[in-house]
Amino acid sequence: MTVETLSFEQTVPRTLAHRRCLGEVFVADTTALGPAEFLAAIQIPRAHSHWSDRIAAYHDPLAAVEAIRQAMTVIGHRYLRVPLGTPMSLQRMETDVEDHSALREDGSAPLEGIVRIHAPQTGGTGGYFADNTFTASLTIGAALAMVVRGSGIAFPREAYEQFRRHQQQTRPADPDAEIAARGPVQPARIGRRNPRNVVVGRPDTRQGSALVLPLVVDQRHPSFFDHTYDHLPGPLILEGFRQAAVLAACEIGALATPVAAVAAIHATFTGFAELNVDADFVATVLPDGGGGAVVELDLSQFGTTIATCTVELAPYPPD
Repeated sequence: MTVETLSFEQTVPRTLAHRRCLGEVFVADTTALGPAEFLAAIQIPRAHSHWSDRIAAYHDPLAAVEAIRQAMTVIGHRYLRVPLGTPMSLQRMETDVEDHSALREDGSAPLEGIVRIHAPQTGGTGGYFADNTFTASLTIGAALAMVVRGSGIAFPREAYEQFRRHQQQTRPADPDAEIAARGPVQPARIGRRNPRNVVVGRPDTRQGSALVLPLVVDQRHPSFFDHTYDHLPGPLILEGFRQAAVLAACEIGALATPVAAVAAIHATFTGFAELNVDADFVATVLPDGGGGAVVELDLSQFGTTIATCTVELAPYPPD
């Protein structure tokens, strides 16, 4: 099978993508070109409740990141001997948008493209406990739209459950406690229309020159909580980083509008975040002088940083 023969006729089985709802599966087809080279056909539904909630006439690059994350999961199961149901943890993710014009929306076509994935196996058994690296490039039509690089770990189920029990027992808060009520900002402040898709609250405190913004968690959100988790899911945290960056950059005047393009987002995850415990972003904004900004962020819980991220924001290209 080659790029020309990959099919967009239907999605892969939902269990391969670790999704509960059929509408949350974005991988249509995959093939192996060799032991470390793979292709995946991806498509984001035009009417998706989260990824279609945007103001600019551009497809969301983080929607493509989610599709690539699913493609990596499918490839692990289909070609790399990772058993179904295996817990997986993203450790590092670097996304660079190479061509914003490739993400331009024409009003009728979904975000659809071919992902080429290089994923050499670096150790472990069937990918277990190995810090497996990958590079994924998304082509839309003939254009290279974006490149995603990262690494992650697959856990044997028993080892994962044992690790999480130990982690929760040694943390200073009750994992079953109710999280404090934290209201989201108005969706227009982060370039959204639907309040349900807002995951950050207003910046009401500072740490020196940095703004502190609460992460707002709605465990009924149909996309971020497509199925049951025992921790905050990675896609929610990534979206929180993006929204916190936009909100903070607008607060200090580095961005003239929250309708801003993500040029790059580089994140590192150093621990699992608990569901029912407050988590906060600390954002430091560095204006770039060209109408955009570089925002450095930490996500903290229990007074400890559990993820860091740098988000590069820029105005969309002129029409």
